[in-house]
Amino acid sequence: MIFNLVIFDSDPEKVIALESAFGELASVTILHVDTMLYLRPPKGIDVLYLPLAAAERWGSKPLVHESQILSTSLNDQESGLPPFIVAGTCLAPNDPRGSVPEMKLLLLSVFNAIRSFNSRGKRKLRRVGFWGDNLLTGLTPHELKGILLSVVPELL
Repeated sequence: MIFNLVIFDSDPEKVIALESAFGELASVTILHVDTMLYLRPPKGIDVLYLPLAAAERWGSKPLVHESQILSTSLNDQESGLPPFIVAGTCLAPNDPRGSVPEMKLLLLSVFNAIRSFNSRGKRKLRRVGFWGDNLLTGLTPHELKGILLSVVPELL
């Protein structure tokens, strides 16, 4: 399964830094948006990552080390959301803390949920969207790239 990761942000400096880090990876697209409208990502993605609390309206549940794929409604889609949301996950009490281990666990959970979804049905989620702020908390773009390539080898 090949994924195309789409990272969008309204901060021009973050966009430039992300483009510098991911420039040679054809499977990663960096988009500059004028305004960060959290529930109105750029068009063309199959699934949008949202943190657990932001995905509650679609039925997200706090599952340790698991992310959920949640369907959006036609009204949601007409308002700019993709057909699916992938919700964040929860840490276990003994999990290592810090930006790097937490992002590894998050991305592993997110992409495992997408892989599982793709293995079960005809519909395939390939274009995965993230807001830059959800990926860069405490990380540099180059650190993020290393984590992504370690947990999502399909991006190579």
